[in-house]
Amino acid sequence: MKKQFIILLVFCLFTILHQAGAQEVEQSDSFFKMEEIYVTGTKIKKKMENLTDSVTIITKEDIKKNNYTDFTEILRYTPGVEFKQAGGPGHFNYPKLRGFGQGHFLVVIDGIKVNGAMRGGVGNFLGHIDPKTIEKIEIIRGPQAAIYGSNTTAGVIVITTQKGSGKPELCIGTEAGSLNWRKAYANTSGSLNRFNYALSANITNSDGVHDKEFYKNMSTSLNIGYDFSDIFKIQSSWLYTKSKFNYAELRESYAMDSPATPWWAFQLPDPHSESDSDYINGNIKLEHQITDTLKHSLTLGYFSHEKKGLDKNDGYLGSIIAPTNHFTLNWKNYYNKGDIVPVYDRGDGKPYYYQDDNYLADYNIIWDENSMENMGNILLFGAEFQRQKGKKWGKYGEVANETDIYSFYLNDQVLLLDDSLVLSLGLRNDHHEEFGSQATGKAGVSYTFQTTHTIPYLNYGTSFKAPTFFNLYDPKYGNLNLKPEKGKTWELGIRQSLLQNRIKLECSYWHTKLDNVIAFVYGINPDPTIRGMYANRDNAVTKGVEFSFSTVITSSVTFSGNYTYCSSKSEKDGKIFRTVQIARNKFNLDISYDIEKFHFNIHGYYSGPRLRWRGDKIMPAYFRTDIAAKAHINNNWSIFGRVENIFNVDIVEGLGYKQPGVYAITGVEWQF
Repeated sequence: MKKQFIILLVFCLFTILHQAGAQEVEQSDSFFKMEEIYVTGTKIKKKMENLTDSVTIITKEDIKKNNYTDFTEILRYTPGVEFKQAGGPGHFNYPKLRGFGQGHFLVVIDGIKVNGAMRGGVGNFLGHIDPKTIEKIEIIRGPQAAIYGSNTTAGVIVITTQKGSGKPELCIGTEAGSLNWRKAYANTSGSLNRFNYALSANITNSDGVHDKEFYKNMSTSLNIGYDFSDIFKIQSSWLYTKSKFNYAELRESYAMDSPATPWWAFQLPDPHSESDSDYINGNIKLEHQITDTLKHSLTLGYFSHEKKGLDKNDGYLGSIIAPTNHFTLNWKNYYNKGDIVPVYDRGDGKPYYYQDDNYLADYNIIWDENSMENMGNILLFGAEFQRQKGKKWGKYGEVANETDIYSFYLNDQVLLLDDSLVLSLGLRNDHHEEFGSQATGKAGVSYTFQTTHTIPYLNYGTSFKAPTFFNLYDPKYGNLNLKPEKGKTWELGIRQSLLQNRIKLECSYWHTKLDNVIAFVYGINPDPTIRGMYANRDNAVTKGVEFSFSTVITSSVTFSGNYTYCSSKSEKDGKIFRTVQIARNKFNLDISYDIEKFHFNIHGYYSGPRLRWRGDKIMPAYFRTDIAAKAHINNNWSIFGRVENIFNVDIVEGLGYKQPGVYAITGVEWQF
């Protein structure tokens, strides 16, 4: 790993020095003046420099020029975010944010919450979103319960699908690459008078890292809008994704003296072990400008996820060599080191199903003094209704329920002292049918020192996580006496720009404490035949530092990166345990070279050691190097490519799961 890191660092430094020395041309300060960036995921359109939160924004242009094939890879490059990626493209992925897993951060697509009521998270959805359908991603770190309610302790990932603007465009492309990757896509967008539109369709097929594995994905999106006048407009979007993958059989040894070797867990090809998912996300938004300073909007939306799993019994799958004495896979048959161990399929051919449905109505009224270019208030009042339905049936039993959530919230941003001082306040109350009202709040402050371009900021926020339907109603393990988890977060940060925005720096420290954490507890179920049930038992603390930088070396070269230190621990029965699958240290280094018709990027990603899911084995650190390039042959044609893990380092993100190794794709695109 050290060798690859040194090579990347030397390449970065050499390129920087070469470009700095070769480019003697004077560059005006206007080149380095960065365009104003706005954040909309806060439900109030705010300038980036006025935020009291830590935010990362990724645009459609960022995604296109680096040729991402996997949505999770986009997020992996950002502070605070990491993944356990198990298998090849489109297979299992388990996202983490600031030391918390699924259910502790919210995903929002075009204003619609997509976290499901059954399990509280988004499952493998982030690995199934096609990057080519995305207009913008905003990762707002820290608690956002005052705006969005439950599931926001670690933050919110706000995704906006493609929108149409400007002259009509048509784009058609195709890709091919490793693991028999094949993809075709087409999209068109633009605006005509007061009408805007964007339509895209993408089809992907790929093999997996094991024989019999595959991944199939079909995604379509439609976004249309009409401005009836300067004061009234309507916008609607629709996203449909159908994904399917077949995965290998995973086995783990339960021998008490099994060493920490690759044989602790392993996979064998399984002809029939499938996971199918259908996702639908739709919304319509109406906006009306009442006066120059007052407007209101209504968003109506729907999200649905239906999943089917099926593992047929294919009998004998293969064999392995026992890595140690007293080796067993089933607690019945034991083997000595070197023995041949037969492996049989555990599938039984019984399908299982999950379905989540979210219905949302969100009304906002906004008073914005800044719309008149005055310093002052941006005040938001919101009323929200959400109905969540969830059910499972088939192999793992039946659960079906629904709940209504009524919410009222208030958010205010005040700019004082020539916009140097920013005060932010948010309050929200959510009323859940099952466990009553939950009040949350957040307060933030920032100050801009105009002479030094230094912006310190401070936040304090509360949050909660509602018990899932699985926690509450599962016939074996559910517990109707569960209480919501409660969180408190402090965040202190600083932003700094230097040399007319040539250099931008940001550093933040956060500390989150979560009480009443819901955990599966063995031995407390009143039915002695069942192992345990869910209960409010644990406490959890995550804290850490996020640092990011961006340096414009020349008009062609940009050097950037980020570092995250995360300490994530939980307290069980008075004992402190490190959270599994969370790296204490993670960093990214990136250098981009752009001229008029050519883009080249080299990127290094480091993930430190992590505990496997059981907390007993350490997965080793790794440093991965990726490259991407895109060349415009003429005004219509371009070719591109992407190579991940170019040095073929050994990567372990889930013990026993094989990774693709060197992974490359290439493509051609026609745009008119």
